[in-house]
Amino acid sequence: MGALASFLFGFAAPVSAQPLHQLCDPAETDCRDILISRIRAERVGLDVAFWFMEDHWIAQEVINRWKDKVPVRILMDTEANVSTPLNIQRLADFEAAGIPMRERTTSGILHWKMMIFAGQNVVEFSGANYSSDAWLPLSPTLYQNYIDEVITFTSDPDLVASFKTKFDQLWTNTTEYTNYRNVTGPLTAKYPVVTIDSRLNFVPDQSHYSRAAVEYRREPSAIDVIMYRITDSRFTDEMIAARSRNIPVRLMTEPQQYRDVRRIFHSYNVDLLYMNGVQIQHRTHAGLNHQKTVLLRGLNTAIYGSSNWSSASAEYQEEHNLFTQEPVIVDWLVNQF
Repeated sequence: MGALASFLFGFAAPVSAQPLHQLCDPAETDCRDILISRIRAERVGLDVAFWFMEDHWIAQEVINRWKDKVPVRILMDTEANVSTPLNIQRLADFEAAGIPMRERTTSGILHWKMMIFAGQNVVEFSGANYSSDAWLPLSPTLYQNYIDEVITFTSDPDLVASFKTKFDQLWTNTTEYTNYRNVTGPLTAKYPVVTIDSRLNFVPDQSHYSRAAVEYRREPSAIDVIMYRITDSRFTDEMIAARSRNIPVRLMTEPQQYRDVRRIFHSYNVDLLYMNGVQIQHRTHAGLNHQKTVLLRGLNTAIYGSSNWSSASAEYQEEHNLFTQEPVIVDWLVNQF
């Protein structure tokens, strides 16, 4: 990302000096250090939601806030325990500390990865799970061993308020969520209710495919994509349609998904994109390509967050995505690509 981006978005700057939107690339920066600084600075309330939590350090910092009498609420999903057994221990740690947790129990997993820092009026969200290897470079040589992610901390008041309202809606939902541990008394909302900012896309409230397809079809010049998983052919069809309009499309994706026998439709879709003229790169650095980003160059629009190009991520999992034309975000993502 270069020296300027490292200065603006690196972990060395104090929390109070951070810009409105702080984006972090774990290929070159210890993003976990930024997260830990935010957790330690919180004095009013901490709301956490995750698909899984593996990192002991992050979990312990959350527990420390609770021990310091800062209210903490956690939304989680035990379906993650099968594929990420360390999640079992982290949930047990939170339970032993007394932190209230509610679990998504309907069809479609909780795929959020976010924290709300109520006293700082900041929300952190991304596609990055709370694992030890998703948040920082894994080798002394940068861009050698890492997980491709784009981790966002924002103090944009409309985005923060929208996440607060949505978290309260899930916390008080009694049809899709149930009390897991340490929940006592009635389920109450903490924050004022606001209209969700139009830049945000919360699945399943709104189809990610339907929202994104409108923008794909408007794009006049070029599309760049970094996508971990591609199993929903509707997204593939949109990129093929763009190619039929002579729009160049470039894709960076994940070879583990391509060779995973459980994900045969990923390789099918990647092959179909290749056959229709999409330029494709597979990750070759150590680690993983776990990002979910689309850049619409002519529209100066970025679409990114937690949704893969899968039917589950598009329609019925709990997801959070941002559609934005803000130059500081779009330029950062263009530079990263």
